[in-house]
Amino acid sequence: MSATFEGKPWTASFTLAQTMLMAGKPMLNLSGTEQGSPTKTFNSMLVLKNPNDLAGSYKLKTGSAPNSANFNILDSGAMVGHVRFASGEIVIDKYDAAAKTIAGHFSGSGNDESGRSEKLIDGKFSGIPVTEQ
Repeated sequence: MSATFEGKPWTASFTLAQTMLMAGKPMLNLSGTEQGSPTKTFNSMLVLKNPNDLAGSYKLKTGSAPNSANFNILDSGAMVGHVRFASGEIVIDKYDAAAKTIAGHFSGSGNDESGRSEKLIDGKFSGIPVTEQ
């Protein structure tokens, strides 16, 4: 998983794609973390259109867990940056049911805690194993 955040390249050291039921709805938690100083994490929660075929387009919105995403920056265990994406999209281009992996792309824009506009662009992911909670 990789993207451009604040005009700089970001590449996840590890990724997670996990399906679960939340309030009776099938959900996918898709995230990637770049370890380092600071540690940067992209995290999203998507309401699945079809729990047996994850492929599809998921528009991001703010204010609720379904179809939401954020980007967190931690330094020495303290949160030093947090962006909630008010718009954008995560597209799962391919779900390989036999291998249980997903591939796709994503982008988003939103504001940090100070109200400054931030963008995440050119996001890509492939071969991420999907597990069940």
